[in-house]
Amino acid sequence: MKIKILQRYLLSEFLKHFIIAIISLAAFYVVVDFISNIGTFTEHAPELRYVILYFIYKLPEITYRMLPLAVLLATLLSISFFNKNNEITAVKSSGLSMFKFFLPLIVLGAVISVFAFLLSNFIVVRSNMLRTVVMQRYINKNKTYDISSIYKYRTKNILIHYKHSIITAKTMEPTSKTMKGVNIYIFNDKFILNKRYIAKAGYFGKKGLKLTGVREGRFNFTNKNKAIFSEKSIKSVEIPIYLNLNFFRSYKLKPEFLSIINLSRMIAVARKSGSGLNYILTDYYSKLSYPVVNLILILIGISIGLILGSKGNSPISVGISLAFAFAWWIINSIALSLGESAQLNPLLAAFMANIIFLSFAVYLMTDID
Repeated sequence: MKIKILQRYLLSEFLKHFIIAIISLAAFYVVVDFISNIGTFTEHAPELRYVILYFIYKLPEITYRMLPLAVLLATLLSISFFNKNNEITAVKSSGLSMFKFFLPLIVLGAVISVFAFLLSNFIVVRSNMLRTVVMQRYINKNKTYDISSIYKYRTKNILIHYKHSIITAKTMEPTSKTMKGVNIYIFNDKFILNKRYIAKAGYFGKKGLKLTGVREGRFNFTNKNKAIFSEKSIKSVEIPIYLNLNFFRSYKLKPEFLSIINLSRMIAVARKSGSGLNYILTDYYSKLSYPVVNLILILIGISIGLILGSKGNSPISVGISLAFAFAWWIINSIALSLGESAQLNPLLAAFMANIIFLSFAVYLMTDID
């Protein structure tokens, strides 16, 4: 019974330090963001309510980004408080395993990770879009900007890579799914040009790309590897190129505006086109990996807190938290860059920092008893 009381006491101390940490970090973030945007705020002289609204909409993103640091800081400060009052010594003397004692805190870490995932994909994405609209429309005074502007289609000077084909068009009309001034270049496995289509218009549907007003050019190679070009005019032709409107959205759209559902749809498009797949997959897996770091940092915080013992005062806890957060951010940023540039497997790139820190946490946890 006494142990359960201490466990509840541990959770209450953690939550107290966690709330203080997340509020403090969020306030610091807002101040820094305000200073970095003060030029924009003063240049366009927006109403104060829009500046406040901008930061209200940014709070979910700030919370999501600051959660891991707040979790680690709260864990270290809570254990430091327990060490100071000799409660850890009392638990050890009772014969209870340290792992069992901290199990409720570890479970809470898992709950926070799930919360972070839901927050990122169902609240942060929406609030980021609204924040961007407030910034562009009401602060920068761009009256034509709205949410649809974030996901704007490429409607002019189209260039798409689709498997062994390159498609260009002068214009594209999303409503009618029609392109004007279409050129299609089809290559073989050795990337040698086989066919070329020049069409007045193209319509993309379920049965493929239908071209009208077409000049079809073929490149035939002789035994001496010389190309013989022939061309003919045809009224219309259907080509097995299956496009949809997602092909006309930039795959470099920022992940902060995309939920894991949006990214999964973009992956399906990228697999068909053979373009930008690594970039999107890396962002997709990072949406899964980032929330997990909350649980990992709780494990590390427990181990480091017990190792420091009575030496783990507040300044040391803050310093260690910042050091771990910075180290994770550096490793994660490098790994994601390698994943997006196809130099590293996207799944490995997204989870690289987590794997390293989890290995470190498991190593430390083996000695906590």
